[in-house]
Amino acid sequence: MNFGRFERQIRLFGEDGQKKFQNTSVAIVGAGGLGSHVVQQLGFLGVGSLIIVDPDELEETNRNRLIGVHYNDPIPGTKKVGIAKRLINTIDPSIKVEAVFKELRTEEAFSKIKKSNYVFGCVDNDGSRLILTELCNAFGIPYFDLASDIINEKSGLSYGGRVLVNFDDKGCLCCYKIISLSNASIELESEEARRDKDEIYGVSREYLNSTGPSVVSIDGVVASLAVTEFMAMISGLRSPKRLLYYHGHLGVVNVSVDKPQPDCYYCKSIRGKYNDANIGRYLKRK
Repeated sequence: MNFGRFERQIRLFGEDGQKKFQNTSVAIVGAGGLGSHVVQQLGFLGVGSLIIVDPDELEETNRNRLIGVHYNDPIPGTKKVGIAKRLINTIDPSIKVEAVFKELRTEEAFSKIKKSNYVFGCVDNDGSRLILTELCNAFGIPYFDLASDIINEKSGLSYGGRVLVNFDDKGCLCCYKIISLSNASIELESEEARRDKDEIYGVSREYLNSTGPSVVSIDGVVASLAVTEFMAMISGLRSPKRLLYYHGHLGVVNVSVDKPQPDCYYCKSIRGKYNDANIGRYLKRK
């Protein structure tokens, strides 16, 4: 390890802390606006191995926020996971990168995620969040779930996001009622219903076009909050805050004091069950 490169970080959490990053494998599911920020920051932190999962190619509307995109990257034909891998190679080519150009609900994606030490979920629907919650609980993998939102309501425009860290049996997206299980069911059962962004995003149709609004700086703040909790957790600086809310329109970040629902099925009954949790039922069958 080039300790000179990380000298300013080592001042904060020591050489032992830096070695922990080097010996850690992290899976990032979703290499879009949020995920690309996470990938970049993990690369700069010196995480030794990254698994990046995303089935999508670059679109013109991604150019406003995708970290690492080049102005001349061709559309179609440029994989988001390819952009992320190129980004890491320019930061530190010694970092091992596995670019998984697959949907989450595939054997290859599941297999790679299960082998990681930590997982970041940078997805935009409740179906994928539910799968990652179950998968990480079943295999005891700390899970960082990220979301950014721009919502137009009668009371005005609000924007920001949140980070939830699920690292034990005391709080997940489900027992905090952050995701809608009914939305997740629609997402996982029906391709047509999955495209119904009105319900998924909670943004009025005139603001949506085909997808929800997204701005690079908002994504960057949310991603930085998540990576900072990861940094604090893995280096031993402190335990991660379980639930953070960023209210960009107010200029504040709050640590939630909400209590999770007791006896959560996803925290209590699935956690540590490994293959017995039957997460494979979510895989898409050919």
